[in-house]
Amino acid sequence: MEGNTIGTCKYCQSKDIEYKCHICNEEYCFKHTGSTDKYYCKKHTKHHLNRIQAEVRKNRCQIVEFSRCPSCGSFLEISSLPNGQKYLQCTKCSWNSRTNSPIIINNSEKQVLREAERYGLSRHAEKCNERLKRDKGKVYCLDCFSKELQDNIETSYYQLQQKFGLTETDIELIINEMLLSKTIEGFLDTKNKTFVHLLPSIEAQLVADLHSQGYLELNAIKDKLKTSPSTTTRIMIELIRKNKFRGTFTNQKNRYFLEAGLTKLILQEIQNQGKVNHADLAKKYDIAEGNVKNYVMALMKNKLLKAFFADSGKVTISEEELDNDIENFCIQKGVFMLTALANNLKIAPELARRALFKLIQKGLIRGIFTQNHEFITEEKLSDKIKAIARAYRTISIKDLAKKLAITEQRVEEGLATLISKGSVNGYIDMTKHQFVADGKQPVTSFESHALEKSQSARSSSTGPIPKGDVEVVRQYDFVGGQLHFKVVVRNKSNMAIHDIKIILDVPSSYRRSRELLTIPVVDPGNTHGVDFYLEPAECGISTIGGTVIYKDALGKFNTIYINPKDIQIKCPLLIKSLDTIEDCQKAIQSLPSDARAFLIADLPTQMAYSAAHRAVAQFDVTNVASYENDKDGTYEAEAWFSSTAKVTGGRVITRVYINSSSSTLEIRVWCNEAGQLTGLLAKMIELLFIEINLMRQIKSEERNKTLDVMAITRNLMEISNICMLRYKASSARLKLEDTYNRLSRLNEECGDSCEKIYDWLKKLEVEYEDDEAMLSDEQADLLDNDIQNIHQKLQTQLGVA
Repeated sequence: MEGNTIGTCKYCQSKDIEYKCHICNEEYCFKHTGSTDKYYCKKHTKHHLNRIQAEVRKNRCQIVEFSRCPSCGSFLEISSLPNGQKYLQCTKCSWNSRTNSPIIINNSEKQVLREAERYGLSRHAEKCNERLKRDKGKVYCLDCFSKELQDNIETSYYQLQQKFGLTETDIELIINEMLLSKTIEGFLDTKNKTFVHLLPSIEAQLVADLHSQGYLELNAIKDKLKTSPSTTTRIMIELIRKNKFRGTFTNQKNRYFLEAGLTKLILQEIQNQGKVNHADLAKKYDIAEGNVKNYVMALMKNKLLKAFFADSGKVTISEEELDNDIENFCIQKGVFMLTALANNLKIAPELARRALFKLIQKGLIRGIFTQNHEFITEEKLSDKIKAIARAYRTISIKDLAKKLAITEQRVEEGLATLISKGSVNGYIDMTKHQFVADGKQPVTSFESHALEKSQSARSSSTGPIPKGDVEVVRQYDFVGGQLHFKVVVRNKSNMAIHDIKIILDVPSSYRRSRELLTIPVVDPGNTHGVDFYLEPAECGISTIGGTVIYKDALGKFNTIYINPKDIQIKCPLLIKSLDTIEDCQKAIQSLPSDARAFLIADLPTQMAYSAAHRAVAQFDVTNVASYENDKDGTYEAEAWFSSTAKVTGGRVITRVYINSSSSTLEIRVWCNEAGQLTGLLAKMIELLFIEINLMRQIKSEERNKTLDVMAITRNLMEISNICMLRYKASSARLKLEDTYNRLSRLNEECGDSCEKIYDWLKKLEVEYEDDEAMLSDEQADLLDNDIQNIHQKLQTQLGVA
């Protein structure tokens, strides 16, 4: 019923009654009556207002002329706060000058308009202020309309049209305004033309169930809320949108899986089964097969699952299951191509290679790769070697490598491992580079193990039982530039042990003649030791271990591992020291020493001496003294070198001695640290062999000239050292005289150098008659300067190094 009636408004007690509801019989004033009236300005016809909005604006248009919203480009209007402050607000979007930039808010409307023009929000700071026109619509009771929506979970437009006489457009506008002002909770389903009223408590319960279960059954929601299937789906979609859930619906749209819940289920399936087919998993959970693969990839990416794809991405197999499959395949085949393994497991060849290599590193599978791109297990390799051993008692490592299609190094490593485990009986002869097999080889079949076990059981029940332990100890020291590694087997049992094989695990940084030594028998309570001599090839810390295999009195194989030993070989950095021969003779009285001696029958002694001298001189050392004697047809020479270890500071003295009567060359080093001593001596010997090989390449007709050139080089170096030390003038004179004689014998264009050396000989004879007289500072500097110039000239003329 419209028009003014006698009574008061339900909310404000106003007597100016606008509407009386025929449903609830309540009376309402103009402000509290629902209406579909539209108010608009004739200048701005696209901007419509409802009755309340028009009342707030006092029925005047508040739009600022020629204004533009910085966000969406629509018109701006002046709005007011309850305290009377004015600000700008967009007529379309949520932009306003109270909370957004530029900030414009003031008690004066004119000041707000002036600021709008200043910031370029309007070209003319003028408000429209036109009176709003009204398009009369329907009036209705706001309380009854709101109650109708809240009393039902689902309310159709048709119900509202029948009850309140409103159009669909009016209904959507009214409900949107109520949702915006939070008068009611829910959402509009414009497709099905319904409003769904969803209480916050119900929404919170659904969200909690989804998080706890990982999924929601849509049928359960439908039964609980008494809604249609389409509305139930719309409720679920609204929950997803509002809470920003990530997940997927089933193909039948009867269940929604949260991503975390579905990945948890998939993870459990893979962990339980080890291998899952994506199609089977998709069928079980009624989801798309592509989604299964995506979720598995997410699990792998987040490192929650260690697995791989197989069968062209249609299957997921866990790392543990893949390892088990590969182990079983190795047991079944023994020898196979990697492609065969990949085809059998339906995985990529590269994945098969990496997985197999990882198992080998872990020690779960033992074997090697052949040159035929095959992998052969240790058991299969053992069988092949046994078959070869039965046919050939002795076979070279090279031939064995060809038969097995692996490298010689792999053959040696594989044989050492098999011998250490007792899988193959025999040893490796490193001098002849061949494998020598025993006449009887162990049988590795299951039946033979059972037979051995029963035989040992019978013998143990009828005969004596071995008691006590077999102990293996090791130690090392340095001898003659070599590492002496000693292994001792102590038989503390009450019975003898026999067929003892000691295999040393030596790194490649050592040269060795053999890695395996045998002991026939060790009686009860006795001890037997073996010695390995290893020559260091490089400096550093290395670990040496090994294995001892023996048979007890019952013929049973036993294995004891030699505890690894860390050994440090030091190659000291040397620097020259200002020592005289007297200083060296005194220092060696308190320093430990070691030496290496060689027979040099196939090389002239003078050349061998030159080679040794050149080898030692490659280090930063001072040649403090040298001596050569070729009288009576016997050549004898000696050279002393002095230096200091750069890091530790200890003195290092080296002597080279050669004697043609015994055809021996000795290099001896004095040093206070055994590791440095061995490392330095080993390096010098290595350089010595290089120099000797160079000497052997010199033609016989050029040897005399080469020897003279080398001697001249040594003399010039020693004269320079004498000058630096301010040593005896007589020593310098002897070296100058030998250099002069050799230069004259060469018959080369060295006249200037010979004259300069001759002048110094005469000068030293005159000024230093006493043999013990030392060179003065002035004379030493002048002589050293001339020697350096002579050395440079001879480098050009004779090729002196």
